Amino acid sequence: MKFRTKLLILTILPIVLVTIASLILIDTQSRKLARVQGIAVEQMIKSSKQTELQNYMKLVRTAIDPFYGWNDVSIIQAQRQVANVVNQMTFGDDGYFFLARSDGSKIQNPLVLDKFDEPILERQAAERRLVRKTITKGGVKHDNVDRLYYYTWNKPSTNQRAEKLGYSVSLDRWDWTIGSGLYLDDIDEQIGSIQSKLEANVQETRKVLLGLSIGAVLLTSLFFAFVKFSEQKFADEKLKELTSELVDAQENERKRVSTELHDGISQLLVSARYGLDIANVNAKGNKKISAPIEKASETISTAITEIRRISMALRPSILDDMGLAAALKSLAKDFQDQTAIETRINASNVGALLNDKQKTCLYRVAQEALANVAKHSKADLVEIKLTNDTRKIKLTVIDNGRGLDLDEKNVGHGLRNMRERVESHNGTFLIKSNTKSGMLLSATLKANKQPKIIEKTTITA
Repeated sequence: MKFRTKLLILTILPIVLVTIASLILIDTQSRKLARVQGIAVEQMIKSSKQTELQNYMKLVRTAIDPFYGWNDVSIIQAQRQVANVVNQMTFGDDGYFFLARSDGSKIQNPLVLDKFDEPILERQAAERRLVRKTITKGGVKHDNVDRLYYYTWNKPSTNQRAEKLGYSVSLDRWDWTIGSGLYLDDIDEQIGSIQSKLEANVQETRKVLLGLSIGAVLLTSLFFAFVKFSEQKFADEKLKELTSELVDAQENERKRVSTELHDGISQLLVSARYGLDIANVNAKGNKKISAPIEKASETISTAITEIRRISMALRPSILDDMGLAAALKSLAKDFQDQTAIETRINASNVGALLNDKQKTCLYRVAQEALANVAKHSKADLVEIKLTNDTRKIKLTVIDNGRGLDLDEKNVGHGLRNMRERVESHNGTFLIKSNTKSGMLLSATLKANKQPKIIEKTTITA
């Protein structure tokens, strides 16, 4: 595993682990909070209902106290008035009051019973018996003593059994009890609603946290990708600079060696050949002396020619003295003489449109392209074109050989070197090849400036 990959994993892994731990913590704490909040809400609602129920009982007690305290009428009349008041008082859809004796049995006074329907009396009797079992555990009942208790009873609006908070007040003078209650099934609904909202908020928090974590991972990945891209771009630029420096150094060394061969060794050999020619003239008539001299002179002439050829291959002086078009003409002529492949050249003078390094670049591209044609193409015709439109200079080399499969495996060092040379000068290098119609190779460089006069030279080698 690469170091960069390890660093990326070590950077992202803590974010992922912290996110997972945060989600687990949020889930645990939300459940705990839901339980605590449910208990608190339940206690609050029950307390509110107790207060509400006590207020209802205070209200009914206030309504019946004038009749309960009558002394100048009969008890039966007072009881009838109280029964009428209690019977008429309701609250909400399921709130009602009922009367019972202290032992939980129903009141038998006919004057009271005729105010109630029999089904209501039967239901209230059953509820009174249940309440009696509940409240008798509280001891002796007295007036104005609050009695709160819980039991399960049918809810009129739904006809379903539900938990109910009961409350009773004693009327000791008559041995009566006034009872009422509030159903508590809406507590679960309210708690469920609150917990649903809490869960929705928790889910939203989870999504936000997960989104932030994913965003952090993506930003980290993008940062690493950007750093990698920047480093790659920087490395490519440095590589191009290094390649350019190497090519410049190579060209300078070639130029130095070419100059040494042309101006040094070649001149010495020419001087030696002149000396041999003079000696040969003086030795005429003496075959034993003149024959070796002539042979040595021929050898030196061959050596001079070979040195000049090597000097031209290293760095043609014509490129510096007469320009790129003339150098390409000379290159095409030498190529045709050496390979017997017909070579046509159509070149425009570029003058100051290119600097010396750019001219050398295009010359080396043409030189390498012709070398490839001679080695691999089996062509019998090569065309070299050098064109310019004052903005860009284009060199094209076309042959009619067998072409090349441009699979990456078949792209040799020569083509790579040509591409690197051109791209080091911010140029464009293009190859088109067909195994039946040959290869087209082009190199395009941007012109440096527009000269006042552009000459065009057409040369056929």
